[in-house]
Amino acid sequence: MEHGSQRLPTVVLPLSEECDRDECQDIFVYLRPESNGILVESTIMKVIGLKAEVANKIKLIYLANLPGEFISKTRVIEKHYRLKLLFTKKGKSLFTPFMKTQFSQHFGISFEDADILGAFDAMRRLKMSREELFGLWVPEKDLLHVNGQTIKRYHDFFIINYDIPAILHKNIEGTDIAVMIFRTELSAAEFHALITDLVTNLRKEGLVDVKRPFSRVFHYSNGPFEQIRDGLGFLYDKNGNHLPLEKLRFYDYLQKKGLDREHILKTLAYPIFVFNGERAPYHEETIYEASFSQSYAQAYQTLASAKAQLLIGKEI
Repeated sequence: MEHGSQRLPTVVLPLSEECDRDECQDIFVYLRPESNGILVESTIMKVIGLKAEVANKIKLIYLANLPGEFISKTRVIEKHYRLKLLFTKKGKSLFTPFMKTQFSQHFGISFEDADILGAFDAMRRLKMSREELFGLWVPEKDLLHVNGQTIKRYHDFFIINYDIPAILHKNIEGTDIAVMIFRTELSAAEFHALITDLVTNLRKEGLVDVKRPFSRVFHYSNGPFEQIRDGLGFLYDKNGNHLPLEKLRFYDYLQKKGLDREHILKTLAYPIFVFNGERAPYHEETIYEASFSQSYAQAYQTLASAKAQLLIGKEI
């Protein structure tokens, strides 16, 4: 659909709110630009339909196509990767004491003495393109994942979120994204196995480049809080308006537990929290990592157990 000169989302299947079981979750799946298309979507539904053990535990409740120019003008991708973009632009100045300690222990070098660059600065300093930086291979020991950020050592440089420039650039106006929501009772492991199966079939049909890694083909919600974040970015009606978050089961669940809209959105905007555990008396994680693959009840308890919320008010 078009609005003036801008194409609007095409909603093939409007969001269904029916759910007669407490165990079901709303999991977003969106196909990255290189894998979009009617044939891809029909292949996915065919694979699910052929799996009797899966078919009765999963239902497609929303299907839409977001045009590239709509994604670009509404800055969907920038908002989705807000935290990573913040660290990419601000660099080492945002590192918490915990992150500094993790950095020094992992790489065996003083944090203060390290030449740490955001990805955009690294492109300039190293004279690399976005894709060259994205494809820069290093051994596993030269990678650190902490608080949702990836630091990659390359020679004497430490690059924060090397993938962000390429991710932002490839979501240009000429590329669309297909968005689906599956309401499912499948466990996290079962759903991941299903997605792996889908990618295998798409590759067999020649619909996905066999050389592309899994993560560049699909994104799917890895936990309850990520479901809400995906809803903020990718859930629209045919007029290009955001659908109410109350239509998502976990958002509705949190509100029934007494959390208001401001509390929930603040949790997503500033997602790094402090937790205390038996094995790690003090550690930091994003709420997305901490609630990975959890049920709604478990994810709520994880948030309730947090001791502090960090970097509140920090903006790009």
